[in-house]
Amino acid sequence: MNADLYFEEYSGIAAIEKSILQGGYIMCTGLSFANGNSHYFGRNLDLEIDYPVDVVITPRNHPFRFRNADGLKTHNAIIGMGLVQNDYPLYFEGVNDKGLGMAGLAFWTSCHYFPVQEGKLNLASFEILQYILGKCSTVEEAKEEFKNINITNVGFSSAMAPSPLHWLISDANSSIVVEQTEAHGLMVYDDPFNVLTNEPEFPFHEKNLSFYCNVSNHLENFSETRFAPNFPDFIKMGAGMGTSGLPGGLDSMSRFVRVAFTRLNSVCSNETEECSIQQFFHILSSVYQTNGCDQVKPGEYEVTQYSCGANLETGRFYYTTYSNQSITAVDLHKEDLDSDRIVSYPVKRDLRVELQN
Repeated sequence: MNADLYFEEYSGIAAIEKSILQGGYIMCTGLSFANGNSHYFGRNLDLEIDYPVDVVITPRNHPFRFRNADGLKTHNAIIGMGLVQNDYPLYFEGVNDKGLGMAGLAFWTSCHYFPVQEGKLNLASFEILQYILGKCSTVEEAKEEFKNINITNVGFSSAMAPSPLHWLISDANSSIVVEQTEAHGLMVYDDPFNVLTNEPEFPFHEKNLSFYCNVSNHLENFSETRFAPNFPDFIKMGAGMGTSGLPGGLDSMSRFVRVAFTRLNSVCSNETEECSIQQFFHILSSVYQTNGCDQVKPGEYEVTQYSCGANLETGRFYYTTYSNQSITAVDLHKEDLDSDRIVSYPVKRDLRVELQN
C-alpha cells in the first residue's frame, strides 16, 4: 500500500505509524565518523512523506516491554528521532549514554523475519534497537547478544506489519551490519567502511567497492592517462578528475560507494566539535536527495527529510531537516536520565536565516 492510501484510510498518529511500520519507499544512509578523539553516529532519512518525528529521549527507568521476551525495567538512556505511541518510543535511530549508536535502514527485498522460535531471544523489528541500546555499551557486546536473537515477524499492532530493515551499529572503535534473510538467517557483518545504505545485502556492497578501486581524490594521479599507453592529446581538465566514475545516483548501491569514498577521504581542518559536526553533515550531504530528483509516484518525490548525528562521547544529538538546514542540537545529559518519563522535543522545521544588515 502506498502513501496516499495510508492517509485515505487512516489519520493522525495512526497513519504515521502504519506507514512507517509497513514501509513506504523509505531509503536511508547511515554513517559512523571519527575526527580526533570524537566520534559521531547518524543518518539521512529519505522519504516521500514528511512525518512529524520528534527528538525522543528515553531515560533509564522507563521500562521497555517486549512481546515475546522479558522486558527491561532499567536500561541505558537513549536519544534519537522517533515517534511515541502508547508510551512506547518507536525509534528510527538512536544513541545511548554509553556511546553505542544504532540505525534501522530499509531492506525491502532481502529481509525476512521468522516466527517465534523456542530457545531463542525473540524480538520484533521495532524492539531490536531498544533492546540492544538498552543493554549494550559496545559493538562487541551487541555481537554477543545477536548470537541468540531471532527477529520475529510480529508487528506493532494487527494493522501495522513489521518494517523490513537491516541495522548499522557503531561505537567509537568499530561498526557492524545486522541482516536477517530467509536463506542465511541472522547474519552479523563487520563493516570497516562504517556506512550503510539499503539493498542489496551487505556482502554485495563490500565487493562492489572493488570496482571503484581506481577512483582517487588526487589530481596528480592523472598526470598521464591510464586509458592506453599511447593515448593521443591527453588533456587534464582540472581538479577532480580522479573522481571521474564515482557514482552520483540516488540508488542505494551508488550512495554506498559515494558516502564510503567521501568518508574515507574526509579531512577536517581541526578537531573542534564545530568542525567535526560540520564535516559529518557534509559527508551525509554527498548523498542528499533533492525534491524532484527521485520520483516514487506521479507528483511525489523522495527527499532527505532529515539528517542527524550524535557525538558518541557527549550524547549531544544534532539534526537538520529538508526545510531547515540550520543545525539544531539536543543534549542527552541535560535531562534527568534516572527518570521514568519519556521526553520529546519537536523538530524545528521552519527555515532560519541570519540577517546581516
